[in-house]
Amino acid sequence: MPEKNWKIYLNDERYVLLFLQTNGALVIGFAVVLVAIIDGELTCVTRYDTAHGQAHRDVLGRKSGLMEKEWLLDLTFNDAFDYAIDKIKRNHDNYLQEFLQN
Repeated sequence: MPEKNWKIYLNDERYVLLFLQTNGALVIGFAVVLVAIIDGELTCVTRYDTAHGQAHRDVLGRKSGLMEKEWLLDLTFNDAFDYAIDKIKRNHDNYLQEFLQN
């Protein structure tokens, strides 16, 4: 089962960290993590992953920690992986603000 890790840079202070595990063309596990430099520290702002056997987003707060899980019940892991990348690319500003306010 091949595993890949890589980054997509969004700007000088944020990037998406990707972990992908596949079996042929089938995604069998992933993590898509929004990382930001906050007060000089690398910080996980939000993440989509397949822990617990189901794709979901962990909604995180700076003070609150894990606030909720947004389950992606209707998506295959392949579709959820693509969805997660797209959502973080389009919403990283909003995700950061949500994180900082909570």
